Amino acid sequence: MSGLIMRGNGLIFPPVRKTLSLGQMNGRMMTRMPLWLLVWLCVPGLLRAQLPPDFNRQPVVEGFENAVGLTFDEEGRLYVWEKAGRVWVVENGERISPPLIDISEEVGNWRDHGLLGMALHPNFRETGHLYLLYTVDRHHLLHHGSSSYDPATDEYFAPTIGRVTRYTADPATGYTSLLPNSRQILIGETPQTGIPLLHESHGVGTLLFGTDGSLLVSCGDGGSYNGVDAGGPESDAYGTQALQDGIIRPAEDVGAFRSQLIDNHNGKVLRIDPATGDGLPSNPFFDLGAPRAPRSRVWALGFRNPFRMVLMPGTGSHNPDDGEPGVLYVGDSGSWAWEELDIVREGGQNFGWPIFEGAHLMWPFFSRPTPNLDLPHPGFQPGLCDIAHLRFQ
Repeated sequence: MSGLIMRGNGLIFPPVRKTLSLGQMNGRMMTRMPLWLLVWLCVPGLLRAQLPPDFNRQPVVEGFENAVGLTFDEEGRLYVWEKAGRVWVVENGERISPPLIDISEEVGNWRDHGLLGMALHPNFRETGHLYLLYTVDRHHLLHHGSSSYDPATDEYFAPTIGRVTRYTADPATGYTSLLPNSRQILIGETPQTGIPLLHESHGVGTLLFGTDGSLLVSCGDGGSYNGVDAGGPESDAYGTQALQDGIIRPAEDVGAFRSQLIDNHNGKVLRIDPATGDGLPSNPFFDLGAPRAPRSRVWALGFRNPFRMVLMPGTGSHNPDDGEPGVLYVGDSGSWAWEELDIVREGGQNFGWPIFEGAHLMWPFFSRPTPNLDLPHPGFQPGLCDIAHLRFQ
């Protein structure tokens, strides 16, 4: 069991050593802050022992199972979501039962996966809209609605997808229950249209609204964290089964290199219309003929596991046509020696993974001549140039 703790005078952040590097990648400015985490962060309870004298702890509400996030509506009411797939309304220090949402039957709650992101519409008390970002249980994904579906069955350690879904709370009940039939899937209607998840981690992350009203979604690379995942039979990820299921195309069976594929959701920050799930015309790779294609939704790329991100207050336009949702600070979980705080200032920025981690070349990936099957080599000619596709280098 876990509880929520409010800390007076703000949040505590541990001291870190920062390295700032500016560079050019794909013709766009990239700003990176790789962070060394100090060894003492691994010592349980140390932060509690080091509270400054003017800080205090006050329990706000307790009784949650793996609560992973909280948010507030315009009137200050608290909403808490649990990894297993439940969203609770909290009022006057008490949880309102039953939960506002319980999709635990649908959510794949295993390892790092689950219901990890939630956002309320900026005008929630007018629209009632709330948005969820979660891993879909594989059995639910493939069998729900058929005679082979069993609501008591979960299927883990196999490929599945991440999904973004919108619900509408009922104003007649004080927004403590949902309007019937209000569910709308924005990303991931089918196995072919979701965020591919092919290992135990590097899955879905954060949902938040930009200043311009667009909905932003962070997605991991979907690959294995065990060594160099470049896809294919050498990988211990679930690529072979994902190909058979149609979750990925052959061009997407490239492990961590999916972060560099424009026609794929992995390793990206997506920017979508919260009413439809379509990409926005002001996105950098928008395709007018395919607004729901991954490329139309991509805002930034080259991430490994961007689990959490926040919007810098006071930035961005209020017009989504301007393509300025605001400055994003993205916490990207590192592979080896580095953790990253990536600053996304504009659409199309590429943060380098897996060729770079921070400002450092990842030689194990760089030395793998992995072809990008979505990019034919313009000079390919049998007998003269035998390289049929460009490579991720």
